[in-house]
Amino acid sequence: MRDRAKFNMFLFISTFARALIEVFISLFLFKNGFPISSVLLFYLLENMFALFISYGFVRLGEKYGYLVVMCLGVISFVVLQFVLNNVMRNSAYIVLIALLYSFYRRGYWVARRYYVTEVMPQQNSSGPFSIMMVVSELASISAGFLGSFLLDGFNALVLTILSSVLLFISVIPLLKIKKKTNKTKIELIKNFKKYDKRNYLAFSLYEINNLLAFIFPIFIAIYIGDTYMMAGTVNAISCLAIIIFILIYGKIIKKRNYFVISSVLFILVSLTKLLPLGYFILILCFAEGLIKKMQEQSVNKIYFENRNNMDLTHYNLIYQIIEAIARAVVVIPLLFMNDIRVMIAFVLIIISAEVAIYACMKKDRKLN
Repeated sequence: MRDRAKFNMFLFISTFARALIEVFISLFLFKNGFPISSVLLFYLLENMFALFISYGFVRLGEKYGYLVVMCLGVISFVVLQFVLNNVMRNSAYIVLIALLYSFYRRGYWVARRYYVTEVMPQQNSSGPFSIMMVVSELASISAGFLGSFLLDGFNALVLTILSSVLLFISVIPLLKIKKKTNKTKIELIKNFKKYDKRNYLAFSLYEINNLLAFIFPIFIAIYIGDTYMMAGTVNAISCLAIIIFILIYGKIIKKRNYFVISSVLFILVSLTKLLPLGYFILILCFAEGLIKKMQEQSVNKIYFENRNNMDLTHYNLIYQIIEAIARAVVVIPLLFMNDIRVMIAFVLIIISAEVAIYACMKKDRKLN
């Protein structure tokens, strides 16, 4: 079996296991009595912890291998799930789950991005990458429905056990992927200055968009339907749109970058979702899924088009740091807002400003 097939096997199983619970974490906290401010505090702390954890995990991966980093991320997610099953409504609990979630997220994604660069071909990577995305979205659709069904009808412990077992199984295919990259000495500041700052702005903008994905399940619960199944349905519709985009339109990203236009369309659709639309919002979620995938494909085009000219270890680390800073900075003002619609509108204003700045910036020097 080729390394790419092994990675796709890992990708499907791990995405399925994670999506059983991760899609619902913000809603889970909200439905268990935490106010929106506490849910946002959890998100803020997770990203603040990430600034330090990302650096440590990349160093650990370069020294001992990224399989170790992935295993630490998996173990953290398993522990996190059991902690979530024993809810305590205090600040210490929020800090604990934020720390565990940050360990999981950084361990999983630092290692996952490393393995993507190991198995991705040096040329014409858009096709294999699209296949990986289809695999991931198929897993997310099925897991979202199953996870919402179990959370609505059964004890969450059943979901925890299933997710934990699958996560440990998912690591097995990674054991057989050959390592090709050389060890890299971490010199963060030196390398941060080398790369195109416009790329950094694009990455931060995309990650701020993902803040809306964290908030939106609570919006759905308040204004549309207060069940996990509704949140799972919204997730499934978005994932289905993503798959359709990849299969039908994904190849257009090879020729042009649609980052600006997709970002503008994303803002318009997100604003429309704030209207009192009832279940019509599901149609907008489908449109949003198409637009979000166009935007993601454009961001990945920015990433992969320079992959032969850049230090992937530092690029991976810098992406993690930009992601954490962008999300943390934007979420701080949200802690002082009481209406979730105002929060979403504020995030969209920030995104709009970044899109305008990105569109006006000239491309920096090439990576070297």
